[in-house]
Amino acid sequence: MNKNNIDYGKYVISAFLLLSGLVSVVKYLLGDALESQPLGMLFAGLALIFVGVIALPSVLDKIDTKTYKWLLIFGVVGSLCLSLSVVMSVNDEIVFQETKVKVQAQTIQRLKDIRESQLAHKSVYGTYAVDFDSLKSFINAVVVPVTYNMGSFHDTLPERKSFENGYVIKRVDLDSISDIIGVSHTQLLSDIQEDNSPFKIRDTIYTSFFAENFTKEVRASSKLPHFKMNEMPFNPLTGERFIMKTGAVEVGGLWQPTLLVQDPTPFGRVKVKKDTLSFGSTSEAHTDGNWRN
Repeated sequence: MNKNNIDYGKYVISAFLLLSGLVSVVKYLLGDALESQPLGMLFAGLALIFVGVIALPSVLDKIDTKTYKWLLIFGVVGSLCLSLSVVMSVNDEIVFQETKVKVQAQTIQRLKDIRESQLAHKSVYGTYAVDFDSLKSFINAVVVPVTYNMGSFHDTLPERKSFENGYVIKRVDLDSISDIIGVSHTQLLSDIQEDNSPFKIRDTIYTSFFAENFTKEVRASSKLPHFKMNEMPFNPLTGERFIMKTGAVEVGGLWQPTLLVQDPTPFGRVKVKKDTLSFGSTSEAHTDGNWRN
C-alpha cells in the first residue's frame, strides 16, 4: 500500500505542471476577436508542459547526465527569457494605462460638455436636442434664463411688503424710477446695490449657454481645456463622430425624454475587449456616465 502511494507521489509534480500548462494553452486558444490573452501565456503554458513531461519518472530514468545538463541550461535560459518578457510586459502595461488615462480623460471631458449642454437644452425646452447641429444652435442662442437680484430685504421692509408697495422693480424700470425720485440712473443703481434705497431689483436676464460655460475665461477659471464648438461632436483622438440617440420613456404615467451619447471608437488594445465610454440611456430617463469620476 505504501509502495503504491510512493509511486503515485512521483507523478504529482508532473501532473501539476502538465495541468497548469494545458490550462494556460487552452485559455490562450479560446481567445476570440474581442478578447484574447497575451502571447506570453502561450509560451508559459508550453514551457510548463515541457517541464512536466521532463519531470515524468519514466522520462527522467532515460536521460543521461550530459543531456540532463543541457536540459537544465535550456530551462535556466528559458526561465530568464520568460522573466524578462514578464518585466517588459509589466512596463508596457504601465505605459499603456498612463496613456489610456490621458486619452480617456479628454474623451470624458468632451462627453461631459455635451451632457451639460443637453441638460441645459432640456431645462429650457423640455427635450433634448436631436442632433449636434441643433445642440450647437442652442449653445449660441441667448435663451438661458439667469436670475438677476440686487438689494436685500430687511425686517422693517420685508419682501411681501416691498412687493405690495411697488418697491420691487425690474432693470428696465430704473430710468423711470430715477426720474420720479429725482436722482440719476447711476445713483439709484448704486443706492440699491448698497441697500441705501427701499427699491430692490428682482429680474430675469437671458444669456447663452456658451457665455455662461464655454468662454476661455470660464474654462480657465475651472481649469478645463479650451472649448472648440466645431470639435464637440467628435472623439478627440480618432476624430470619429459621437453617436447620439434621443427618445422618450414612460415613467410614473408621464413621458420623459431620454438621451444616449456614445463613443464609437473606445481606446484599448487590438483584440482585447473594450467598454465604450457613454452616458445616458434610451430605455431609462437618466444621463449617468459609465466612467469613474
